[in-house]
Amino acid sequence: MIQRTALLLALALPLPAQADPLTPADGARQPIAAISGDWNRDEALDAALLYPGPDGLADLVVMLNDQVTGLQPVLTLPGVVFAGPMAGQAPAFEPRSDTSFAIRSEQTGVGRTPWHQWLTLAWRDGGFVVAGYDYSFYDRLDLSHYGECSVNLLTGAYTLTLGPGEEAAEVRRQGRTEERGFPLADLREGWQARVCDDLFR
Repeated sequence: MIQRTALLLALALPLPAQADPLTPADGARQPIAAISGDWNRDEALDAALLYPGPDGLADLVVMLNDQVTGLQPVLTLPGVVFAGPMAGQAPAFEPRSDTSFAIRSEQTGVGRTPWHQWLTLAWRDGGFVVAGYDYSFYDRLDLSHYGECSVNLLTGAYTLTLGPGEEAAEVRRQGRTEERGFPLADLREGWQARVCDDLFR
């Protein structure tokens, strides 16, 4: 517990420009969020951080502990997570299991249809993969308009619930999709599981 607390405190400090390839030359950037865990099960704490980027997006940096020099960046993904400038728009991390964690993004600060999204990232076969996708929204004006979708990209299992609005009957689906997890390095901003598309129409 002491080791994990110390690591998180260290991650919360601004990084010097030379320590982070995404850091502007004029100074350090304060992380938006940080998480640590021994996701690759080598008995050394690894870390992931989100840094503010341009155009309302955040940059993801994943670091592994080589147990010699400490945390080393192994993956940098610029602008892959929504990070708005207002309250209710900041991304965060959530632990999932010993080998996985999630990136939560949201837009609950303004607008008629607040939403939350979770991307679950897991260590599998020597690297990180996008292993799960969850999304939910509701309508502040029409309580019969809402939806949620959850997909396990390791197995293909999914559930979907949609209230179309205007008092229309609720739609429920569950089953398996052919979509599967993919390397985290291939993640791009705006990616969504296709089986959840009805929530965005």
